[in-house]
Amino acid sequence: MSKKNLPHIALYVGDWERDCNVLSLEAEMAWLKIIFKMHLSGNEPVYKTSAKGLQILWKCTTGKAAEIIDELSINNICVIDEIQGGYSFTSRRLQREKNISQTRSKAAKKRYNIAEENTTTLNKTAAKVLQNTDIDIDNDNDIDIEVEVEIKTDFDGKEGMGEKPTVVLPYPSAEFARQWQLWKTYRHNEHSQNYQSAESEQAALVQLNNLAQGKQTTAIAILHQSISKGWKGLFEIKPQGNAGKKPASKSKVKYSDDFKRKIAQRLQSG
Repeated sequence: MSKKNLPHIALYVGDWERDCNVLSLEAEMAWLKIIFKMHLSGNEPVYKTSAKGLQILWKCTTGKAAEIIDELSINNICVIDEIQGGYSFTSRRLQREKNISQTRSKAAKKRYNIAEENTTTLNKTAAKVLQNTDIDIDNDNDIDIEVEVEIKTDFDGKEGMGEKPTVVLPYPSAEFARQWQLWKTYRHNEHSQNYQSAESEQAALVQLNNLAQGKQTTAIAILHQSISKGWKGLFEIKPQGNAGKKPASKSKVKYSDDFKRKIAQRLQSG
C-alpha cells in the first residue's frame, strides 16, 4: 500500500486538544481540513494552495479565509507563508517526523555502505590470496597438462539441496575416473575414511598429480600401489632394482591455465 493511500491518520488527540483549544470551531475545522490534505499526499508536512482553492476547501468567503489564516498564525498553530497566488501551510510535527525519518534513512544507508565496503575489502583480500596461490603453483611446477575435465563424483555427505559437488580431475579419461572411484571405495571399505568435502578431495587430486609428475599412468600406478599395500595415503612409486641409486630428481609440475582456472572457480563456489 502506497503512502498516499494510508488507511488511517496519525492524529494525536492530546496535542490537538492542547494546541487547538484556543481556536474557534471554524479555524479548528479549517486546520483539520489542511491536515487531511497533508495526509492524502503521503504525510507531506507542507500543503500549498491558491487563495481560491483555500476558499473552496474551507467553503468560505475571501474575508472569512483571511480571518482563519490570521487566527491560525496568531495562535502559532502552523507556519503560514504567502506564495505567488496563494498560501503555504507547514505542520511542525510532520516536518519534524520527516526530518527524523530522513536522518534514520541516511544512517541506515551509511551502515549499508560500510558493510558493503568491508565485504569488498574481504573479497579483494581473498582474491589476492588466490592469486598468490596461483603464482606459487606456477613457480613450483613446469609440466603442462594439456586437457582436464570437470566431472561429477560420488560424495559422502550433502551439500546445498542434496546436490553432489564437483571436483576437477587432472586427467580426462574415463579410465582415470574409474580408478579414482576405486581408490575412494577402497579407503571407505578398508579404513572407514571418506573425503569430508569436495575441497579435501580436490586437494588429494592435486597431491596425486604432483606425485605422478602430471602423468596419468603414473597416477594410476600410485593408486594401485597404495591399495595393494593397504596404505591410507598416496606416495611416490617405490623404485625397483636401483638400490643405492638416488631416484631421479623430480621435475616440477606445471598446471595449465585452464586447470588452474577450474580449480579457482571451484574454490570460489565453495
